[in-house]
Formats: sequence, structure tokens, C-alpha cells
Amino acid sequence: MKKLYSTDYVVIKNGEPTEPLDIIYSDESIIEMVNSGTTPLCSDGEQFVSMTDLPLELQQKYLNKLTD
Repeated sequence: MKKLYSTDYVVIKNGEPTEPLDIIYSDESIIEMVNSGTTPLCSDGEQFVSMTDLPLELQQKYLNKLTD
């Protein structure tokens, strides 16, 4: 059974993912991107959101994608 973790993040804007559902960032990779200046956040309103903080419906979409 697949599980979502609080240490994994996705980019969200206006409550919806801005990238395909198979793109998930670890907290370590976000730190590396911020330190190197290569974060994928490029427009106002985009933010990293923990997988466990997503609405349940969106969490289920990610779980469905992970089990495909």
C-alpha cells in the first residue's frame, strides 16, 4: 500500500497542482533547489505544499497515480 509523507511536497497554485502528478519533491531536494536558486516556483501564488496537507481528494489523486 502506498502512503503519502509529510516530508514530500508538490507545487500548488489556487489549490491545484501545477506539474504532473508524478512530480513530487522531498524536503531535502527543496532545500538544495533553494540554496542553488533553481526552485520551480515561477509565478505568483505557486507554493510547495506537503502531501499530507493537501485536500483529501487531491491526496487520493496522488495515491492513485503512485499505484498506476
